[in-house]
Amino acid sequence: MLYARCPGDCNVCPYRNLPLVYRLKSRRRGDSLGVNLYPGWKVCSFDCIYCFRGPTIVKTPFPVDPGYPKPRDLEEALELALKDSVDVSSIDFSGNGEPTLHRSFAEFVSVVRAVADRYGIPASLGVFTNSSTLNQRRVAEALGHLDHVEAKLDTVDPIKFEALNRPAEGLSLQRIVEGLRSLRKNYEGVLAVQVMLVDTGLFTNSTREDAEALARVLNGVELDEVHVYTAYRPPKLSGVSKPPRHLFEAFVKELERTGFKVKAYYE
Repeated sequence: MLYARCPGDCNVCPYRNLPLVYRLKSRRRGDSLGVNLYPGWKVCSFDCIYCFRGPTIVKTPFPVDPGYPKPRDLEEALELALKDSVDVSSIDFSGNGEPTLHRSFAEFVSVVRAVADRYGIPASLGVFTNSSTLNQRRVAEALGHLDHVEAKLDTVDPIKFEALNRPAEGLSLQRIVEGLRSLRKNYEGVLAVQVMLVDTGLFTNSTREDAEALARVLNGVELDEVHVYTAYRPPKLSGVSKPPRHLFEAFVKELERTGFKVKAYYE
């Protein structure tokens, strides 16, 4: 499926992550087109316990190219989407897994930029990434052609990192943080860190201590924004829920107190 229009607020995607390009209303990015480089299956370097897309099918820190889509497929899907409506504020690589793992990610970035320019769409081009590839030169160079990078960092506690994000073997929290710092040195677009706060019943990453530790680490990154949110679609793993609102609000206030521009989404 090349293109699908999201029918609106729904807990379960009716298209089961099959479209290459999909239209949606994003909490952070407005009227958006999402670009899904792994339609129909999930390729990621994480297997986060809160992911509503379900378990990671191919869990790897290395580049992957399953053979589809090709750049021409993406070009055709974007043209269908923009013929349907040109009222788009952003076009973002997101979808089913980690987009920067695709071996041809840089080519796909070029396709999106070219199609947007051809249609005269003044949309912000971006990516939602789990931050595991930011220290790779091929990825950093491709990101330099995007306007917005939304990079995940749910916790700076190594034990919670392993429990929440369940990274592929060889990925460490230190590598994630170093990747963020490295990207900021050369990236001139908007760099935001996204934090998903959850409660598993056994632990949470939403305490004041968690916020203080995160602020200490992020102080050296020179972020434009921090986006703090909770899962608004049911996680596939039972027992995972959003933290109480008072913990969420205290977390946000602590980040604001230390000087960060924070956007909060508790839904």
